[in-house]
Amino acid sequence: MKKKVMGAVYALLTLFILSACSTEDVVTNNSDPKVSVSTTVKPLTKKEFSEIGTSELTGPSKKDFHKVHMTLTLRGTNYLSDIQVKLPNYKEAFNNMKDDQQTRYWFGSGADEEQENKNIYTREFVLYTKGLTDKQIKDILAAAKVKTSWVVKDTKAKDQSEFAAGKNIKFEAK
Repeated sequence: MKKKVMGAVYALLTLFILSACSTEDVVTNNSDPKVSVSTTVKPLTKKEFSEIGTSELTGPSKKDFHKVHMTLTLRGTNYLSDIQVKLPNYKEAFNNMKDDQQTRYWFGSGADEEQENKNIYTREFVLYTKGLTDKQIKDILAAAKVKTSWVVKDTKAKDQSEFAAGKNIKFEAK
Protein backbone atom coordinates (compact mmCIF):
# COMPACT_ATOMS: atom_id res chain seq x y z
CA MET A 1 0.00 0.00 0.00
CA LYS A 2 2.85 2.32 0.93
CA LYS A 3 4.48 1.74 -2.50
CA LYS A 4 1.23 2.65 -4.34
CA VAL A 5 0.87 5.90 -2.39
CA MET A 6 4.53 6.81 -3.00
CA GLY A 7 4.11 5.99 -6.71
CA ALA A 8 1.03 8.20 -6.95
CA VAL A 9 2.80 11.03 -5.11
CA TYR A 10 5.81 10.70 -7.45
CA ALA A 11 3.53 10.77 -10.51
CA LEU A 12 1.65 13.85 -9.30
CA LEU A 13 4.86 15.61 -8.33
CA THR A 14 6.36 14.87 -11.75
CA LEU A 15 3.28 16.23 -13.53
CA PHE A 16 3.27 19.31 -11.32
CA ILE A 17 6.95 20.03 -11.98
CA LEU A 18 6.61 19.50 -15.72
CA SER A 19 3.60 21.77 -15.98
CA ALA A 20 5.24 24.45 -13.83
CA CYS A 21 8.32 24.52 -16.07
CA SER A 22 6.37 25.89 -19.00
CA THR A 23 5.03 29.34 -18.12
CA GLU A 24 4.48 30.44 -21.73
CA ASP A 25 1.53 29.56 -23.88
CA VAL A 26 2.37 27.04 -26.53
CA VAL A 27 2.43 28.83 -29.87
CA THR A 28 2.42 26.97 -33.11
CA ASN A 29 4.47 28.26 -36.00
CA ASN A 30 1.65 29.47 -38.19
CA SER A 31 2.65 30.97 -41.53
CA ASP A 32 -0.53 33.02 -41.91
CA PRO A 33 -0.71 36.23 -39.91
CA LYS A 34 -4.10 37.36 -38.63
CA VAL A 35 -5.28 40.44 -40.54
CA SER A 36 -7.65 43.12 -39.34
CA VAL A 37 -8.68 46.23 -41.23
CA SER A 38 -10.76 49.15 -40.03
CA THR A 39 -11.68 52.25 -42.00
CA THR A 40 -13.38 55.36 -40.66
CA VAL A 41 -14.82 58.17 -42.78
CA LYS A 42 -15.70 61.36 -40.94
CA PRO A 43 -16.28 65.05 -41.63
CA LEU A 44 -13.44 67.51 -41.11
CA THR A 45 -13.31 69.72 -38.05
CA LYS A 46 -13.36 73.50 -38.50
CA LYS A 47 -9.64 73.62 -37.77
CA GLU A 48 -8.86 70.86 -40.30
CA PHE A 49 -10.96 72.60 -42.95
CA SER A 50 -9.19 75.91 -42.33
CA GLU A 51 -5.83 74.22 -43.02
CA ILE A 52 -6.62 72.84 -46.46
CA GLY A 53 -6.23 74.73 -49.71
CA THR A 54 -9.48 75.25 -51.55
CA SER A 55 -8.64 78.18 -53.84
CA GLU A 56 -9.46 76.25 -57.03
CA LEU A 57 -12.96 75.36 -55.82
CA THR A 58 -16.10 77.45 -56.17
CA GLY A 59 -17.79 78.05 -52.81
CA PRO A 60 -16.25 75.16 -50.86
CA SER A 61 -17.58 74.34 -47.41
CA LYS A 62 -16.51 72.07 -44.58
CA LYS A 63 -19.27 69.58 -45.43
CA ASP A 64 -17.69 69.05 -48.89
CA PHE A 65 -14.71 67.23 -47.35
CA HIS A 66 -14.17 64.02 -45.40
CA LYS A 67 -11.18 62.46 -43.70
CA VAL A 68 -10.56 58.75 -44.21
CA HIS A 69 -8.52 56.85 -41.61
CA MET A 70 -7.53 53.26 -42.40
CA THR A 71 -5.64 50.91 -40.06
CA LEU A 72 -4.34 47.53 -41.18
CA THR A 73 -2.89 45.25 -38.49
CA LEU A 74 -1.01 42.01 -39.11
CA ARG A 75 -0.76 39.89 -35.94
CA GLY A 76 1.46 36.84 -35.52
CA THR A 77 4.49 38.19 -37.34
CA ASN A 78 7.23 36.86 -35.03
CA TYR A 79 7.72 33.79 -37.25
CA LEU A 80 7.81 35.84 -40.45
CA SER A 81 10.45 37.86 -42.27
CA ASP A 82 10.55 40.03 -45.39
CA ILE A 83 6.95 41.17 -44.82
CA GLN A 84 5.68 43.21 -47.76
CA VAL A 85 2.38 45.07 -47.73
CA LYS A 86 1.00 46.88 -50.76
CA LEU A 87 -1.87 49.13 -49.79
CA PRO A 88 -4.37 50.44 -52.36
CA ASN A 89 -3.62 53.59 -54.33
CA TYR A 90 -6.61 55.60 -53.15
CA LYS A 91 -5.41 58.75 -54.92
CA GLU A 92 -5.74 56.96 -58.23
CA ALA A 93 -9.02 55.29 -57.29
CA PHE A 94 -10.78 58.49 -56.24
CA ASN A 95 -9.31 60.75 -58.94
CA ASN A 96 -10.23 58.35 -61.75
CA MET A 97 -13.85 57.68 -60.92
CA LYS A 98 -16.00 56.83 -63.92
CA ASP A 99 -17.99 59.81 -65.25
CA ASP A 100 -16.37 62.17 -62.72
CA GLN A 101 -13.92 64.84 -63.84
CA GLN A 102 -13.29 66.14 -60.31
CA THR A 103 -10.09 65.82 -58.29
CA ARG A 104 -11.27 63.94 -55.19
CA TYR A 105 -8.12 62.92 -53.33
CA TRP A 106 -6.81 66.08 -51.72
CA PHE A 107 -3.80 64.95 -49.65
CA GLY A 108 -2.78 62.18 -47.30
CA SER A 109 -0.13 60.57 -45.15
CA GLY A 110 0.74 57.20 -43.72
CA ALA A 111 2.87 55.37 -41.20
CA ASP A 112 4.15 51.83 -40.79
CA GLU A 113 5.02 50.49 -37.35
CA GLU A 114 6.51 47.19 -36.24
CA GLN A 115 5.69 46.03 -32.73
CA GLU A 116 6.15 42.76 -30.87
CA ASN A 117 4.41 40.10 -32.97
CA LYS A 118 2.42 42.62 -35.06
CA ASN A 119 2.81 45.23 -37.78
CA ILE A 120 0.49 48.23 -38.04
CA TYR A 121 -0.04 50.23 -41.23
CA THR A 122 -2.08 53.44 -41.11
CA ARG A 123 -3.22 55.75 -43.88
CA GLU A 124 -5.12 58.98 -43.48
CA PHE A 125 -6.28 61.18 -46.32
CA VAL A 126 -8.69 63.99 -47.10
CA LEU A 127 -11.28 63.66 -49.86
CA TYR A 128 -13.32 66.26 -51.66
CA THR A 129 -16.68 64.51 -51.49
CA LYS A 130 -19.11 67.14 -52.80
CA GLY A 131 -21.68 65.32 -54.93
CA LEU A 132 -20.71 61.85 -53.68
CA THR A 133 -22.93 59.62 -51.59
CA ASP A 134 -21.68 57.51 -48.68
CA LYS A 135 -22.39 54.46 -50.84
CA GLN A 136 -20.12 55.72 -53.64
CA ILE A 137 -17.32 56.40 -51.17
CA LYS A 138 -17.81 52.99 -49.55
CA ASP A 139 -17.85 51.21 -52.93
CA ILE A 140 -14.47 52.70 -53.91
CA LEU A 141 -12.93 51.90 -50.52
CA ALA A 142 -14.38 48.37 -50.56
CA ALA A 143 -13.21 47.58 -54.11
CA ALA A 144 -9.56 48.14 -53.24
CA LYS A 145 -7.31 45.16 -52.47
CA VAL A 146 -4.43 44.83 -50.03
CA LYS A 147 -1.62 42.51 -51.12
CA THR A 148 0.73 40.99 -48.58
CA SER A 149 3.65 38.60 -48.84
CA TRP A 150 6.16 37.17 -46.38
CA VAL A 151 8.74 34.47 -45.78
CA VAL A 152 8.32 31.93 -42.96
CA LYS A 153 11.56 32.12 -40.94
CA ASP A 154 11.89 28.40 -40.10
CA THR A 155 11.11 26.91 -43.49
CA LYS A 156 12.04 29.84 -45.77
CA ALA A 157 8.72 29.23 -47.53
CA LYS A 158 7.23 32.23 -49.30
CA ASP A 159 3.54 32.95 -48.92
CA GLN A 160 1.14 35.68 -49.92
CA SER A 161 -2.40 36.84 -49.36
CA GLU A 162 -4.82 39.28 -50.93
CA PHE A 163 -7.95 40.62 -49.29
CA ALA A 164 -10.47 43.43 -49.53
CA ALA A 165 -9.34 46.65 -47.90
CA GLY A 166 -12.90 47.81 -47.39
CA LYS A 167 -13.79 45.65 -44.42
CA ASN A 168 -15.34 47.39 -41.42
CA ILE A 169 -16.02 50.80 -43.00
CA LYS A 170 -17.70 53.18 -40.58
CA PHE A 171 -19.12 56.62 -41.33
CA GLU A 172 -19.05 59.05 -38.43
CA ALA A 173 -21.03 62.26 -38.16
CA LYS A 174 -19.97 65.33 -36.22
